[in-house]
Amino acid sequence: MLKEKRNQGMIGLLFITLIFLGIAGAMAFIQYQKANPKIAYSADTAKVSSETVYTEVYDISPEPIFPVNDKTEVWLVQYKDGYVGVQAKKGDKQIAKLVEQANKGELKKNPARLVGTYINTSVQKKDQSYISNFSSLMHSLRNEVGDISAKIATSSYISLSEFDSDHSKFIFYVLFLVGLSAIFIGTGLFNRRKNVQAYNEIYSIYPEVQGNLNLLLEQASFHDEELKIIIYKDHLITYYRGVRTVDLKQVIHLYHHIFTMHRGFASNRNSTLIAVRSNNKKYQMPIRNIGKTTDIQLRSTFDYLYNYFPHIKLGV
Repeated sequence: MLKEKRNQGMIGLLFITLIFLGIAGAMAFIQYQKANPKIAYSADTAKVSSETVYTEVYDISPEPIFPVNDKTEVWLVQYKDGYVGVQAKKGDKQIAKLVEQANKGELKKNPARLVGTYINTSVQKKDQSYISNFSSLMHSLRNEVGDISAKIATSSYISLSEFDSDHSKFIFYVLFLVGLSAIFIGTGLFNRRKNVQAYNEIYSIYPEVQGNLNLLLEQASFHDEELKIIIYKDHLITYYRGVRTVDLKQVIHLYHHIFTMHRGFASNRNSTLIAVRSNNKKYQMPIRNIGKTTDIQLRSTFDYLYNYFPHIKLGV
């Protein structure tokens, strides 16, 4: 039975879109929570690396205390209970602002909030970059600074660069999912527009089928139920994942195109009839792919067209 389904090929895409948007929303919420942590930094070595923490900065060294590599460096900041190293990218705007505020004496009165990734140098994760000799470097610093040496954390630090890297990855994944969702929505709307155009063309030329699309099957000159192909009078109609129709009198070339998507060890084959009109414009008409026998099954359609529409070139 053939029914009018103007939204065919769109509902499934909208469902996938909702799933992707749900995942993107969940990821954005997780990242929002990470960017607004409730756990304050402390020198407690029992903390787990990669935990997001915040600290209130009361002062910062005027220059980085040592470079890490070509991209990052470590600054010494004062928090409520002592001093901690902060790893940041060279030229970090947040650090530059803290230095400016410290030079003006603003941080003593109004400490600034700093959010980063807690790094425990004694408990590292395999996939996490960290400063391997951090403890020894901080112990060396202790020997130089005198009075505040006992308050400098040597076994942990805060990494802005690690936090920024994770944040950028989250943003990329969220935007990627949103982008995919937009593509799926666009594809769904495009499919619906094509369906509406096909139905309108069928109804305008064959008004007898309006309200009773089964006439297309009952009075078809040719029908392949397996591949979802109909030839009704002068029109070729396909009804797999939407409806497409083309006037065979305007077609000069018709061929079968297979698009294969590889997913690991599995693959998905999609079949489309490409109808080339007399104006050389190509029109794509999806049909069901039944595997390696699709071309064999399609021969009956091509045989019919060869006999009744001999002006059409068939095949590639």
